[in-house]
Parts: sequence; structure tokens; C-alpha cells
Amino acid sequence: MRTESWLLALLLAGPLAVYASNSDADARCRADLDDIAAFLPLNDAGARDHLVSHGDRIERALRQAREDAARAADPGACDAVLHAYLEAWRPGHLSVSHLGAVTAAAQVRAGTAGDPRLPTLAMLGKDSVLLTIPSFKDPYAAAVRTLLTDHRAQLETHRNWIIDVRDNGGGADLTYAPLLPWLLDGSYSVHRTEFLVTPANLKAQEDICRLTSEQKACMEMIGPIVAKMRAAPNASFVLSGDARVGVETIGKREAKAPAKVAVLVDRDCGGTCEQFLLTVRTGFRVKLVGRPSAGVIDVANMRPHPLSSGRVLKYGTSRSTRASDLRIDTIGIQPDILLPRPADEAGKRAETAQVQRWLETGSWQ
Repeated sequence: MRTESWLLALLLAGPLAVYASNSDADARCRADLDDIAAFLPLNDAGARDHLVSHGDRIERALRQAREDAARAADPGACDAVLHAYLEAWRPGHLSVSHLGAVTAAAQVRAGTAGDPRLPTLAMLGKDSVLLTIPSFKDPYAAAVRTLLTDHRAQLETHRNWIIDVRDNGGGADLTYAPLLPWLLDGSYSVHRTEFLVTPANLKAQEDICRLTSEQKACMEMIGPIVAKMRAAPNASFVLSGDARVGVETIGKREAKAPAKVAVLVDRDCGGTCEQFLLTVRTGFRVKLVGRPSAGVIDVANMRPHPLSSGRVLKYGTSRSTRASDLRIDTIGIQPDILLPRPADEAGKRAETAQVQRWLETGSWQ
């Protein structure tokens, strides 16, 4: 996220205004492709490992993309070419988008009344509650805090919690932080991340907190990393902490925390949502239920790189110290209890009812 003049210009232009005509679409497509191909090996935190493990596939994909880009007659065709190339690097995480399209979709402000991705709380009976959190993105941090504060009495008197993060595409760790005193006891082990040091990545980390609604919390997290990156050699990695595996302490634990917690998860839980799973599954009272997660967490802290056409490449600036021993990317976090995929929304509601029954009676039938 950046606030420089290029961002404002692209937001005003919209996603397609950069194309004077279809005749120059292929030239702009080739320019974006060449930019991505040059940028990723130097700046993406997973690129070195990818080149070692499947560099031949990436090279073949680039050759094919150059052929396809020469025939891209419109922005949509080019989008398909670029996404196919990115899939050769790392499926499901790297992306290219149009800022104008994002802006149009954001006219209904995230986190305001009527937003379907606001967190909600439902009482399922005298013992169970359903906490649904469709997004951990920054605009929802205040809503999560408010929900927990305003409904403290109900939360304290219901011993069984179901936390639904199905369809949660991630966001920021600070959004789920208020939940941890309810779900964990004492301290928990966490694998650190290491950030790749390049001029582009340093600038991206310096800029990232400027557009968040939680700037102070963001700076407390990012500030020490930025200081390390400034002092480190180019192309090196710096740890986010003092050791590759650290211990985090829960501040003030909730005295009336739930006795049993089931976290409903599926393939649409990715990024920060997966970090939430890794964190809360260390709790003695927490079980993950559903399907494996998206598998897009080993290389993370996604940042934008503007392309000349008006597109923006999202790439990863950090990698987990866990990944060498426990890879999650493309595999996902496995649930403690695997359930078949619901066919529709009615099936998802039935799944929630089934989990409630299990928490209350110990039976799946």
C-alpha cells in the first residue's frame, strides 16, 4: 500500500484508461510481463527457493507468456496471461489487479453498516455461541474489538464457542489479536518470519502503515523490522524477532474463557487467516474443524509493486522460518477433524449445527 502520486493517478484513471486503443494492449502487456519477470527474482521472498525447485517450469512459463502476450488484444486477455505466469511461480498467492477496479468495489466502505463482511455473533442456545468473522482485514479490527466488548456478558456465560472463518481471505494479525486472551492460556510458541532486504521491499515496509486504520499498532509491529532492514546488506534476510522460534505471552487472560472452541475452516481461509489457525491451535481447548486451509502463508507480508499499465503486482516480502520443516503453501493447514465440503449455503448451516451438537453432546450424529 502506498500513497505516492502514482497511486492517486491510477485510482482516478480506473483500470482501463491506460489503454489508448486495443492496438497497444499487447505492447503494454509485454511491458508488464517483462517488469514482473525482472522484479520477482530480486524481491519476492520465495523466489530463490522457487527457482531452485522448479526454475525450468518458470522459464517455460515465461516463454509461453511472451508468446501469448504478443496476441493479447485487450486488458482481460493480458490479465489471463500474467496470472498464468504467476501460477508457475507460486499458485494461489501472487496476483495482479487493477487499482481502479478495486476502488470501484470499495465505494461501499469496508467495516461500515451494511457491509456483509462485518463480524457477527449469534446465540445458538444456553451453552453455545457462533462467532462469524468473514475477514481479518484492517478495517474490521475495530469491529472485532467492539463485538467482544459489547457482548462480553453473553460470551462469558456460554461455554462452547464456534468461530467460523470459512471464506476468510486474511488481512492483518492485529484484527484477531483481541480473540487470543479468550482462546489461549499463558504463552504460545511461534515461528518467526524473515524479511528479504531490497530497496523496493524496504520502501514497501516503510509505507505499509500509512493507509491502515490502526497505524500505531502497525508501526509497533513493523517499525523494528524496518530498522533491521535499513542496517542489513542488500539481498539478505532479517528475522522479525531475536530467534527463529519465539514465545509470545498472552497479556491479561480472560477469566471466563470458553471451555471448548471449534474453529470452522475451509480452503478459502488464507494468509492471515492461516496464521490465526496456527496460533489458536496451540490452545488446549481449540480444535480446527472442516477442510484444509488455502496454503498461502509460507511466503507472506504481501506488498504492491506498480506496473506501467496501471496494474499492481502483489508479491511476498517475507518467508516463515517454519517452512523448511513444515511447508504449508499449496498444501494447507490440516484440520483436527476433517469434514466433507458442504454443497451449498444450507450445507454450511448444517455443518455449523453438526459442530454445535458435537460440542454440546460429544456426538456427531
